[in-house]
Amino acid sequence: MNDAPVPAETRPVGGDSLFAHVLVGIDATPESLVGAAQAATLRAPDGRITLVAVVERHLAAHAGLAAADAEDRLLADTRTDLARARELVDADDALLASGRLVDLLFTECVRRDATLVAVGVRAHRRLAALTFGGHDVDALHDAPCSLLLARPGWGPSRPEKIVVGVDATPEARTAEAAARSLARRLGCAIAPVVGLADDVDLALLRAEREDALLDPGRLVDAVARASSSSSLVVVGSTAERGRRWGGSRAEQVAYGARCSVLVVRHSAEAPA
Repeated sequence: MNDAPVPAETRPVGGDSLFAHVLVGIDATPESLVGAAQAATLRAPDGRITLVAVVERHLAAHAGLAAADAEDRLLADTRTDLARARELVDADDALLASGRLVDLLFTECVRRDATLVAVGVRAHRRLAALTFGGHDVDALHDAPCSLLLARPGWGPSRPEKIVVGVDATPEARTAEAAARSLARRLGCAIAPVVGLADDVDLALLRAEREDALLDPGRLVDAVARASSSSSLVVVGSTAERGRRWGGSRAEQVAYGARCSVLVVRHSAEAPA
């Protein structure tokens, strides 16, 4: 683990508060079980996990005349995966509901004052995801709190390395604080990455981040190159409710990285 000093402005406030209460979406897919395992790894020592299993009955309509049978299978599969998730994760609470997974996750997030939502995502590119939709697209833009997009590669073991993009924006500073705090707690290597093709203050970086990895490309591409399937990428973001084609940095990182991505929400009202 890298023990380089933490810049004063990126020292975390509240320690593990980001991982105090994690909601995990369960939706009859193996990817959602990956999300549950990784959420359990990231959960704070005294944190809570709530499993939210959702039967997405609207998907059964695609089966046409066999819709009733398809709906029954969805219900059975969701119940099975909820039971498997409970075996995998020492959850504090679990519920089974019907509707749209992301909508119900966000409702429960607000109701329970959760700090992090975790969803498993399938392997697809950003264009396909934005064209055909998916839980990751809805969650990226509408999540009321921070978000874990879980991909296979680690969990229930810890990630091999935590990669975080570094620049002078408030969002990046918030993400770096969370990444360094998590790396210390889990005992992971930390890799703060700088994209030299972006407008960066190298003097500031040399003075404050001796452990930074310099890449000749853009930050988005640099983060992807520094990560592997066993990594966790951390990126900062502000809320973008309702947007779908904004092309934000968080969105580009989420689809550029081939590993799990933690999107840390930065409040515009919070000090940078």
